[in-house]
Amino acid sequence: MSALLKYELRKTRAMKLIFLGVTAVAEVVFLISLFLRNNEGNTDNIIGTSALVLMLIAIGGILLIGIQSIFALHRDMNTKQGYMLYMTPRNSYQILGAKMLENGLSLALAGGFFFLLGLLDLTLLFSRLGELERLWGFFMEFLHMFNAEIELDTAQVLSLIFELLTSWLAVVSIAFLADIVSSALLNGKKANGLVTFIFFILLTILLNIIQNLLRKSGLCTTITSTLIMQSVVALCYSVGMYFIAAAVMDKYLSV
Repeated sequence: MSALLKYELRKTRAMKLIFLGVTAVAEVVFLISLFLRNNEGNTDNIIGTSALVLMLIAIGGILLIGIQSIFALHRDMNTKQGYMLYMTPRNSYQILGAKMLENGLSLALAGGFFFLLGLLDLTLLFSRLGELERLWGFFMEFLHMFNAEIELDTAQVLSLIFELLTSWLAVVSIAFLADIVSSALLNGKKANGLVTFIFFILLTILLNIIQNLLRKSGLCTTITSTLIMQSVVALCYSVGMYFIAAAVMDKYLSV
């Protein structure tokens, strides 16, 4: 399994290095403009733009990690180079497990990295402006317009990030299953793409329904506990999708 995991990590290394490079450039621009800011705020536009770019890079990077894994699986099932992977003495559960594990680890590392970077940048920004408490107060008032229970403490922020990452991992696992079903059971048939897309949408809707039922059940009394339980549901859903997908792959695609 470790050899397969290293193989999967090497396949996605180039894109991650590119994103790190782009992030580094945007971060340098942000820091330079922040520390060159004077009383007239002559670099405020650059600060705002670079901060927005960093946020978009974080969102885009996390999304692309999942999308790249989906395309890598599709390529492995539909090209001669990828087909050689099934000639190795590894079963479908190990092959797909390495892909799922790589995606989960990459999402966790990316989420942690961008969280710490964002925390650092916000601290520097508020400290440089010299209005940390007042700006934070305005921000909290804005959030309370949507939900009065939001406190945005460390537990809530971490649980929110965890919920977003695990939900995205669950969506990726659904895409894995849909792609495997497409290649194993629907290959060459009419409306293959449409049926696969509908299958993917239905499984994604089912995940959302389960999470919504949990949220409305009253079992969780705080935002933090709700987010944690939704994360647990997403992880369980991912595991379920993995075993179903691996079983289909093992039966119909194994050599």
